[in-house]
Formats: sequence, C-alpha cells, structure tokens
Amino acid sequence: MKDYKIQFEVDGKKISLAEIEEMEMKRYHHVFEIFGKKGIVIKLDGVEKTQSELLSLSLEDAKRALAQTREEIGKEKTLELFSDEIKSSDQMWKEINETADFSQPYQQAIVDVKTENISLPQFMMFNQLLAKKNDLYMPSTIHPEHYFFDANNKGEQRIIETFGMYKDPSYLDLKPAGSKDYPIQPDEDTDIVMMGKTYLADSGLDTTILGMHQLKDRGNGMEVKLGVFLPESAPKEIIDGHKWHLMVEFKNGLEIAAKKKPNFLQKILFKIVLKKLKLNKK
Repeated sequence: MKDYKIQFEVDGKKISLAEIEEMEMKRYHHVFEIFGKKGIVIKLDGVEKTQSELLSLSLEDAKRALAQTREEIGKEKTLELFSDEIKSSDQMWKEINETADFSQPYQQAIVDVKTENISLPQFMMFNQLLAKKNDLYMPSTIHPEHYFFDANNKGEQRIIETFGMYKDPSYLDLKPAGSKDYPIQPDEDTDIVMMGKTYLADSGLDTTILGMHQLKDRGNGMEVKLGVFLPESAPKEIIDGHKWHLMVEFKNGLEIAAKKKPNFLQKILFKIVLKKLKLNKK
C-alpha cells in the first residue's frame, strides 16, 4: 500500500488518479499506432510485440515496452525517424508566433497539485536524477509522448514531445527564464518558481510557449501550481490537451520522487537553498 497521496485539480474539478491513468493508456495506444505506421518494431524484454499484443498490455508493461524500444533506437535515430513530423510542427509554431497578439492575455493551462509524504526535497532529487540519467528510458516512462530528451548542466533541455497531445511531435529547446518573463504574478506563498521559455530546436524561433511552475514547501508534502501559457493565436486544443499532459507526467514524476529518501545532509542543504531562494524573492 502506498504511503503517500497525490491530488490533482483542474479548472475547479478534482481529477482522480484513475482518470489520469486512463488518459495515459490512451496516449500509449496512440504512440503504438504511430510506431506501427512507421514500421518501428516495439519489443518487451527483447520479444517483438504485434499491435494487438501491445493494445492488451498493462500500463506498467506498456511503459517498459516503449521505454526499452526508445532506448534501443537511440537519440540520433529518433531524430531521423521523426524528421517529417518535426518539420510539420515547426511550421505550426511559426504560424502561431507570426499571428500572436502579445498585447492580449495568454491562454492558461493550470493544474493544481497537492501531495502528502512526497516533499519538495524529494521532488528536486527526482529532477536531478532525470538530468543525470539523461537517457530516453526515464522520460518515456514519465509520458509516452516524450520521444526525445537531452539535458545539459545549464538547466536546459532539448526534447521531442507531442505538445498538448496536438498533431505532430515538436522538437523544442527548453531554457530557464527569469521573473521579467512571468506571465502571471506568483502566489505569495510560493517558495520556488520554475520559469522557462521554449524555442524550436532547429531554428531557435521563439515558439511563444511559456512554462511557469510554482512550488510550495509544506513540510512532509508540497503544493504545486503547474502552468503552461500560450498566446490566443494557438489552438485551444493545445491548452486543453496539455492539462492532461501535465497531469500524466507529474503523477509519474512524483511516484518516482516518492522513492527518493534525502539523507540528513541533503535536508540541511535544501533548507539553506530554500531560504536563499526566499530571500531573493523579496
């Protein structure tokens, strides 16, 4: 039995973990179909699976099969296999950028999260692990539409994902940003703001996507306000779809974080870092 709790709320409605897992499975089936059309063989523990066999897998086996296959394919081959989709999504973001009216408020995808017995230090340890591993396996288990992941020591990430579950996978550079880029004012009780801007990996074009996650320390738990922001020129389906994307990936990330156990020194270091962040915020 799990000794922690994770709660999600979107637009004033509580979303159960079962609903999130149901959506996650649908997206696995969607990706299996894409791989099938490309002739990419998916294996589980070295055994090839047919499309009908893939659709009958449990969620945990679906995760392992797709992650194992992606890791076997590798980063360079992944870029080759999805080059056409990348070109298509590049054009979409170019059009969104060119038609954006930045004098208007951004569309918002906000997801509120509460945890018990999963702390902010544990979550930060998970983030460090993700960057340290820097492989295709772990990001794939976090969300089936994470096709590619590459991190550097500057806190930057290069990814391929189907943003907002909308149309083709996008090839993106995620870069840390500062308070001048905040699309909304942070809540007064926010301890850490993870702010980022997003660019096309091939051309460096600003996609206009802003990410702003507000993390709040609650001792043995935490509260998080996940936020993704897009101009009115972006299809609303991206905003609605990305609420589900955020819930799937954050649920899986938190379940990994729950297994991380900070030692005494790590807890002390976190308190020092958190105090410094709070002082910088004032």
